[in-house]
Amino acid sequence: MTSTDELTALSEQAIDAFNGLLERAHAEQPPERTLACRDGCSHCCYQPEITVTAIEIFRVAGFILSQFSQKEVEILTKALVKNTASSSPSADPASWTLAACPLLQDGVCSVYTVRPLVCRGANSYDVSDCERARQQNRQQPTIHIYSPQEQAADLTIGALQQGIVSAGREAALLDLGPALAIALGNADAKQLWQNGELVFTTARARYC
Repeated sequence: MTSTDELTALSEQAIDAFNGLLERAHAEQPPERTLACRDGCSHCCYQPEITVTAIEIFRVAGFILSQFSQKEVEILTKALVKNTASSSPSADPASWTLAACPLLQDGVCSVYTVRPLVCRGANSYDVSDCERARQQNRQQPTIHIYSPQEQAADLTIGALQQGIVSAGREAALLDLGPALAIALGNADAKQLWQNGELVFTTARARYC
């Protein structure tokens, strides 16, 4: 059985692996110019969903439980449950609607130090691309990115999923909001997942 400490270690190892891949990419294929990503820029935090693994969800949930007040946790959990209940799944990309990440507060990520890999991979050379994408619901020309950074995140996520599969646990990519609602709303969620039970069936990502 995977212990809580081992889950934390796996999550940290995944971040280390991503950072290692990114460092290598910078050495072998440097960005063509300085990236536009800066503190307070949150255009990429508006998505139809944010895809994460269960291990990442438990890390984020653990951070929230340790750093947020009990009242803040209660408010966030209620909001997540409400948003999940009101969402209407659709497989049609034309119907995707951008929504702010539930962890975005006043334009700043409230869990930045433990943000998911998909967020670490997001980048752009030009903030105007990101602003236009958000305004046009991402139905517009491609954002110009430093692709090795996105690829490093994708590779790390894939490796993390493979490890979860090898351990015989639920490995499907999840939508952060609904998955976090489950992790925060059910004190036994982590233990059930560690026991191999399907905890996140209703929170599986739709667009990945």
